[in-house]
Amino acid sequence: MNDNEPAYYTIKEFSKKLRVHENTIRNAIKKGRLNAFRIGGGPKSSYRIPASEINRIALFDMKDFIEKIIEIKNLKLDNQNNFE
Repeated sequence: MNDNEPAYYTIKEFSKKLRVHENTIRNAIKKGRLNAFRIGGGPKSSYRIPASEINRIALFDMKDFIEKIIEIKNLKLDNQNNFE
């Protein structure tokens, strides 16, 4: 993380950074897919998301992406073997 980036993001800031809807972030928090902590209580409470979550999500997405590429390559190899 560089000095210009905050240590924690609000849901609004995080959603803008990832270019997704705020409700997507809220749902990910509720389902435990995104680490966050709650500040305050009642209707005025809010969440803070550590900046490190951006890196964790990027690594997770990259792993998923690589697994899909490997799966596609394996399917192509299987199809080639069926025609030989």
